[in-house]
Amino acid sequence: MKMGSMYFYVPLFTILGSLISQGNCIKCYFCSFSPYDRNNRTDKCTEENFQHHNVYSDECKLGCESVIQYDANDEMEQWKRNCLQEGHKLTNDCETEKTPVMRLVRCTCDRDLCNVSVKIQADILCMFPALITLIWRWYSKL
Repeated sequence: MKMGSMYFYVPLFTILGSLISQGNCIKCYFCSFSPYDRNNRTDKCTEENFQHHNVYSDECKLGCESVIQYDANDEMEQWKRNCLQEGHKLTNDCETEKTPVMRLVRCTCDRDLCNVSVKIQADILCMFPALITLIWRWYSKL
Protein backbone atom coordinates (compact mmCIF):
# COMPACT_ATOMS: atom_id res chain seq x y z
CA MET A 1 0.00 0.00 0.00
CA LYS A 2 1.37 3.39 -0.95
CA MET A 3 1.84 5.87 1.87
CA GLY A 4 -0.12 8.59 0.00
CA SER A 5 -3.26 6.46 -0.26
CA MET A 6 -3.20 5.81 3.49
CA TYR A 7 -3.35 9.56 4.12
CA PHE A 8 -6.49 9.67 2.01
CA TYR A 9 -8.36 6.80 3.66
CA VAL A 10 -7.69 7.52 7.34
CA PRO A 11 -9.53 10.90 7.41
CA LEU A 12 -12.23 9.60 5.07
CA PHE A 13 -13.09 6.68 7.37
CA THR A 14 -12.82 8.90 10.43
CA ILE A 15 -15.35 11.35 9.00
CA LEU A 16 -17.69 8.61 7.77
CA GLY A 17 -17.45 6.79 11.11
CA SER A 18 -18.49 9.93 12.95
CA LEU A 19 -21.73 10.06 10.95
CA ILE A 20 -22.83 6.57 11.98
CA SER A 21 -25.09 6.34 15.03
CA GLN A 22 -23.98 3.99 17.75
CA GLY A 23 -26.39 1.33 18.99
CA ASN A 24 -30.12 0.94 18.44
CA CYS A 25 -31.34 3.84 20.55
CA ILE A 26 -31.38 7.53 19.83
CA LYS A 27 -30.62 10.05 22.54
CA CYS A 28 -33.28 12.77 22.97
CA TYR A 29 -33.82 15.84 25.12
CA PHE A 30 -36.60 15.81 27.73
CA CYS A 31 -38.33 18.93 29.03
CA SER A 32 -41.74 20.54 29.22
CA PHE A 33 -43.08 24.00 29.86
CA SER A 34 -46.51 25.53 30.22
CA PRO A 35 -47.10 29.15 31.22
CA TYR A 36 -50.18 27.93 33.11
CA ASP A 37 -48.38 25.33 35.24
CA ARG A 38 -47.79 26.80 38.71
CA ASN A 39 -45.24 24.09 39.54
CA ASN A 40 -43.20 24.60 36.39
CA ARG A 41 -42.65 28.35 35.91
CA THR A 42 -39.03 28.10 34.78
CA ASP A 43 -38.92 27.91 31.01
CA LYS A 44 -35.99 25.79 29.85
CA CYS A 45 -37.85 24.20 26.98
CA THR A 46 -39.13 26.75 24.44
CA GLU A 47 -37.06 27.72 21.43
CA GLU A 48 -36.04 31.08 22.90
CA ASN A 49 -34.95 29.69 26.30
CA PHE A 50 -33.66 26.22 25.49
CA GLN A 51 -30.19 25.47 26.86
CA HIS A 52 -29.10 21.91 26.22
CA HIS A 53 -26.80 21.78 29.27
CA ASN A 54 -29.78 22.51 31.60
CA VAL A 55 -32.05 19.80 30.19
CA TYR A 56 -32.18 16.04 30.81
CA SER A 57 -31.44 13.66 27.93
CA ASP A 58 -31.92 9.92 27.64
CA GLU A 59 -32.23 7.15 25.07
CA CYS A 60 -35.40 6.60 23.03
CA LYS A 61 -36.37 3.62 20.93
CA LEU A 62 -38.45 5.26 18.18
CA GLY A 63 -36.89 8.70 17.78
CA CYS A 64 -37.33 12.17 19.24
CA GLU A 65 -40.07 14.76 19.08
CA SER A 66 -40.81 18.35 19.96
CA VAL A 67 -44.49 19.17 20.46
CA ILE A 68 -45.92 22.67 20.76
CA GLN A 69 -49.60 23.14 21.56
CA TYR A 70 -51.40 26.45 20.95
CA ASP A 71 -54.91 27.47 22.02
CA ALA A 72 -57.63 28.93 19.75
CA ASN A 73 -56.07 32.41 20.15
CA ASP A 74 -52.70 31.04 19.01
CA GLU A 75 -51.20 31.42 22.49
CA MET A 76 -48.70 28.72 23.41
CA GLU A 77 -50.15 26.35 26.01
CA GLN A 78 -47.44 23.71 26.24
CA TRP A 79 -44.02 22.86 24.86
CA LYS A 80 -42.54 19.36 25.20
CA ARG A 81 -39.38 17.65 24.03
CA ASN A 82 -39.29 13.88 24.52
CA CYS A 83 -39.26 10.45 22.90
CA LEU A 84 -41.43 9.94 19.86
CA GLN A 85 -44.66 8.44 21.17
CA GLU A 86 -46.11 5.15 19.90
CA GLY A 87 -48.63 5.71 17.15
CA HIS A 88 -46.95 8.85 15.80
CA LYS A 89 -45.14 8.78 12.50
CA LEU A 90 -41.42 9.54 12.22
CA THR A 91 -41.14 12.10 9.42
CA ASN A 92 -37.93 14.03 10.13
CA ASP A 93 -40.10 17.08 9.59
CA CYS A 94 -42.74 19.17 11.35
CA GLU A 95 -46.46 18.55 10.92
CA THR A 96 -49.34 20.69 12.13
CA GLU A 97 -52.69 19.37 13.35
CA LYS A 98 -55.56 21.86 13.69
CA THR A 99 -58.92 21.71 15.40
CA PRO A 100 -61.31 24.60 16.14
CA VAL A 101 -59.89 24.88 19.69
CA MET A 102 -56.17 24.20 19.22
CA ARG A 103 -53.18 23.84 16.94
CA LEU A 104 -50.49 21.23 17.55
CA VAL A 105 -47.05 21.30 15.90
CA ARG A 106 -45.16 18.01 16.13
CA CYS A 107 -41.58 17.75 14.85
CA THR A 108 -40.02 14.29 14.75
CA CYS A 109 -36.46 13.20 14.06
CA ASP A 110 -34.18 10.18 14.33
CA ARG A 111 -30.68 11.41 15.20
CA ASP A 112 -29.04 11.86 18.59
CA LEU A 113 -30.27 15.03 20.33
CA CYS A 114 -32.07 16.17 17.18
CA ASN A 115 -35.06 17.59 19.09
CA VAL A 116 -32.96 20.61 20.03
CA SER A 117 -35.00 22.75 17.62
CA VAL A 118 -38.39 22.72 15.96
CA LYS A 119 -36.62 23.61 12.75
CA ILE A 120 -35.46 20.34 11.31
CA GLN A 121 -31.72 20.46 11.14
CA ALA A 122 -30.09 19.98 7.77
CA ASP A 123 -26.55 20.00 9.12
CA ILE A 124 -25.78 16.62 7.60
CA LEU A 125 -26.96 17.85 4.20
CA CYS A 126 -24.88 21.00 4.57
CA MET A 127 -21.88 18.99 5.65
CA PHE A 128 -21.68 16.80 2.53
CA PRO A 129 -20.63 19.53 0.05
CA ALA A 130 -17.99 20.69 2.52
CA LEU A 131 -16.83 17.11 3.04
CA ILE A 132 -16.60 16.46 -0.70
CA THR A 133 -14.69 19.72 -1.22
CA LEU A 134 -12.30 18.87 1.60
CA ILE A 135 -11.65 15.38 0.25
CA TRP A 136 -11.23 16.67 -3.30
CA ARG A 137 -8.71 19.32 -2.28
CA TRP A 138 -6.84 16.93 -0.06
CA TYR A 139 -6.82 14.17 -2.69
CA SER A 140 -5.61 16.52 -5.43
CA LYS A 141 -2.57 17.43 -3.28
CA LEU A 142 -1.42 13.80 -3.14
